[in-house]
Amino acid sequence: MPLDDTMRDLNLCDMTPDKTPSTSNGCSGQSKPTFMATNKKFLFSLVLFLEALVIAFALMERFPPSGDDYSYLYQAKLFASGELYAQDALYDGANPLHNCVGTSCIADNHGRRFSKYPPGWPAFLALGALTGTPWLIDPILGAILVFLILRYVGQRMGENLVNVAGTLLILCLFVCYYTASLRAHIACALFVFAAFLAYDASQQRPQCSRLLLFGAGALLGYSSMIRYLDWIPLAAWIGVVLARRKMFTQLTFFAIGFGLLATGNLLYDTLLSGHPLETPTALNHSPGIHDRLMVSWTGLQLTGVRLVNLLWVFPPALLLVVLWKRYQPSSKVNMYLALFLMNVGIYAFYPAGAGGPGPRYLLAYFPFLILAVVDVRRWINHDCGAGPRRLWRLAIILQIVASVSFVTKESYASYWRRDLQRTVRQTGHGRKIFFLETGTYPASNIGDLTRNPPVLSSAKNLYFIWCNQLERDALLRRFPGRKVFVYEYPGGLHRLVDSQPLRSSTTKNRQ
Repeated sequence: MPLDDTMRDLNLCDMTPDKTPSTSNGCSGQSKPTFMATNKKFLFSLVLFLEALVIAFALMERFPPSGDDYSYLYQAKLFASGELYAQDALYDGANPLHNCVGTSCIADNHGRRFSKYPPGWPAFLALGALTGTPWLIDPILGAILVFLILRYVGQRMGENLVNVAGTLLILCLFVCYYTASLRAHIACALFVFAAFLAYDASQQRPQCSRLLLFGAGALLGYSSMIRYLDWIPLAAWIGVVLARRKMFTQLTFFAIGFGLLATGNLLYDTLLSGHPLETPTALNHSPGIHDRLMVSWTGLQLTGVRLVNLLWVFPPALLLVVLWKRYQPSSKVNMYLALFLMNVGIYAFYPAGAGGPGPRYLLAYFPFLILAVVDVRRWINHDCGAGPRRLWRLAIILQIVASVSFVTKESYASYWRRDLQRTVRQTGHGRKIFFLETGTYPASNIGDLTRNPPVLSSAKNLYFIWCNQLERDALLRRFPGRKVFVYEYPGGLHRLVDSQPLRSSTTKNRQ
């Protein structure tokens, strides 16, 4: 069957023991021209880039799909305008009207509003905000990440395995989804993997090891300005390896590189709050266990949920478990798996949520899981048994099914998340205020308040929680000359002034 022929070898042909991975050009054993191999890597990168754009335009309609996306875009707009924070009396927690505008993912501190996340990713996203194309930044970085992964596979594992790695990446629409978003995970994965490449190069080129390790430290330092935790596994691995080898000079260069960039967080915190150790996350004052690290049973349970979600979005990872007794991974593959599992372990201390859609907390080290699965495929190529080959074909089929189900689920969620946006369009032109009686977020309606821009007074549309009469009157006096509506999910819109419903089928009488 043609499908069998395709699934049998995503590397296009089998490797045999007498063909070395670094020089094999498929079944002929001839060297492939470098430019052709590079073009293949560019092609896979381009495919992922285009997939991300299709998701951004067709699935998300360039709409931030979560409060996190809004928060990053909010800070990017501030950076693009030359500001660190927005200022308004409503952003003071002591203001009686603050509960009408307070929202998740954004910190309010004594009249200043800013994202609760570190500044590294908004600084990149600001480039898109300046040009009106913030949706373009993540796809570009995702394409670069894919190229670096495939380049590493070609150099360290064999050019004939580039097809395997590239196919796994473009079939995994979980990766494409986050490449299409405004979130920080792909950027963090890029910096972590680039730091790994610098470290790996330092092992191959001892004469340049100090400079390369300085670069690895700097890249990990900047990754800490993108996400606070994701630098830890690779930094710990590099530090332990260098210490065990008594390469203390190289370790010092690595630490200096890391410190130079990581201290950007301290400077940013000082500019926002006046204290270098008071992070925007801490200023957000999230309730309960949110934004806190702790040892808890809930954290272990959520780790199990994340691993189940991982198998949902990337079924080929199951091969590492099913074939473990027969497959003998090399020390290099053990390192890939150790780094990925260390990342899983770090987030076991974060019990606030599973981190959906999909296991997004595991994205920073997802390239290492890809590398481990690619090596399983290399081993299957050497195995004469039909069983492992059939398992590989099944894994690829499951990957296609899983990606379709993931995108279908997120398309449905994204459509309803845009309900407020669609409903607002019915109100026509002019400056308006929308009181949210219910919102598009299942848990609460405060997530929709991230739609408010940094400068409230000049905003075309303003969004507030449905508050009591005195608070509503105070807000209307503060923002006069606007049409006023009440929104109720899904699709309910009510003109507060004359009580004439725009959609009578979903509107309640609030008089």
